[in-house]
Amino acid sequence: MTVEVKTFATLRTVYPPVPEMEISEGESIGSLVDRLGIPREKITIIFINNIHGTFDSPVKGGDSIGLFPPIGGG
Repeated sequence: MTVEVKTFATLRTVYPPVPEMEISEGESIGSLVDRLGIPREKITIIFINNIHGTFDSPVKGGDSIGLFPPIGGG
């Protein structure tokens, strides 16, 4: 099974998107992020198929994962 992992903003410059990443059945977002080598503290917003998720959220084949760093503005 594979998922698509999209990174955004400053994450994208260090951790480019992964069009197809192999996952295990029942794997969580946290496990996936750890395997990508992205420190969890660098991610503040997670989307799974455009729905808010958490590090504990399970993923399944065909999912599209969006990872966002802290975002500021003014």
